[in-house]
Amino acid sequence: MSIAMVTLLASCSSDMELSQTGEKFDGKVTLSAPAYEYEDGTRTTLTSSESGISFAWDDDETIGIFPIAPTTNAQAHQKLDNGSNNGTKSSFDGAGWALLRGNTYAAYYPFQTKEYEDYTKIPIDMTGQTQNGNGTLAHIGAGYDYMYATASVPKNGDVSFDFNHVCSIVKLELTMPVAATWENVTLSSGSSVFITKATMNASTGAIASVTKSSSVVLSLSNVSTTSANQKLELYMAVLPTTTGDLTVKARTSANYDYTATLSSKTLKAGKAHLLTATLVAATFTGDGVENGHAYVDLGLSVKWATMNVGASSPADYGNYYAWGETKAYNEADETNLTNYNYNSKSSYVKTYYAYSTYKWCNGSSDSMTKYGTVDNKTTLDSEDDAASVNWGGKWRMPTHTEQLELVDNCYWVWTSSYNSTGKAGYIIYKAKSSSDKGQVVTSGNTPSSSYSLSDSHIFLPAAGCRNGGLLWYAGSSGYYWSASVCDGYVRRFYFNSSRFDRDSYGCWDGPSVRAVCE
Repeated sequence: MSIAMVTLLASCSSDMELSQTGEKFDGKVTLSAPAYEYEDGTRTTLTSSESGISFAWDDDETIGIFPIAPTTNAQAHQKLDNGSNNGTKSSFDGAGWALLRGNTYAAYYPFQTKEYEDYTKIPIDMTGQTQNGNGTLAHIGAGYDYMYATASVPKNGDVSFDFNHVCSIVKLELTMPVAATWENVTLSSGSSVFITKATMNASTGAIASVTKSSSVVLSLSNVSTTSANQKLELYMAVLPTTTGDLTVKARTSANYDYTATLSSKTLKAGKAHLLTATLVAATFTGDGVENGHAYVDLGLSVKWATMNVGASSPADYGNYYAWGETKAYNEADETNLTNYNYNSKSSYVKTYYAYSTYKWCNGSSDSMTKYGTVDNKTTLDSEDDAASVNWGGKWRMPTHTEQLELVDNCYWVWTSSYNSTGKAGYIIYKAKSSSDKGQVVTSGNTPSSSYSLSDSHIFLPAAGCRNGGLLWYAGSSGYYWSASVCDGYVRRFYFNSSRFDRDSYGCWDGPSVRAVCE
């Protein structure tokens, strides 16, 4: 009998036999499938009394089935009916389906629309999962809950197919930091551990990988949060694997990314795994490292450091330097405001910013001993460069021309809290279009939605400036040295939430230093 004739629905003639031999079976065929129990004792609830994810058969579900002993033949398919026990069991009429006593069968779910002759190579495709609504599971049951079963028809009595799940289910409980409409969530590992396409042996459940990926994506529809710190409940079907350390990334409809890290999990067939995380804004971490310090390529003539000299993170203010000095302010010595002479005290630590303590003068602005009109030097020597001395390698302070290049060729956005740190300043993005170059989005204005913290950028915190023994305007203004002298004044730039200036100033103050490298 040709495959095309083997539809074998419940209304089919009872003498259709798939070229088998044996006594016809006239009993009832029962199918069952277990719940997905949570692994490692993790208890969560879909309802108040459950400790796992229940599976339920629906009427008119379809399974594929093969005879495998004593003969092997092409598959048929069968719609189910008579769901019972809250849908965890189903059945169909074995006589109408032409099962034979003494024969062994392999079955699988969900039924493939094509008819396959090899029950050992049932195709599996885990891609394209889309969850519609927060906390829903319908997308998994609609085509990703792959199962298999075998059964031998007894000489007397009925027969049961006890199905086994080949997938694991990952439940993500994510605390979201903002109100947003969410487009997708991605689980990523450091290597290609996720099987995205495979074949399954319907008799044993063995999986043979066809394609692998380092990430899996769950698309989202009608999933949103209306305020910060709301939770999303998301579900993904994943073939068994050991993940390695994971990154979970959620993307909004405005293309902003939020991330968290998770420890490695061993995902087991037929088990559900609960992963919880609180997400924060995703941050671009840099393009490379020079002598232990990260840099970003913004498409300019030099690469810019990801943080200030002396800082421990991009949002940290770092150290404050008088121009041409390489020793930083030390708050621990703030109670000892003795105006040490920079050159005569080997143990000197900068605590006071004024002519009286400046290295390159004799106590007044008209007694400079180096640079400018004294020797016509217009750029810092490397031994007087705070970036060169403190970071080494190829690092140095930017020239004024390089600072202007950063201003004129990048996209600047003011933020009152960079990456949820509470630190204000400007995010400086690599421009995505020529029209974005030189744009400064000040406070109260809306930046382009095409930029997110996962894009190439640096952050310049509004770190204020040291003058005398005090720190001024920290949190509202930023001051950054260049390595250049012009007309007797040192060049720097200054900004706050509503304006940006390229200015000159006396060299004894203590602004921040952001380094560059070739």
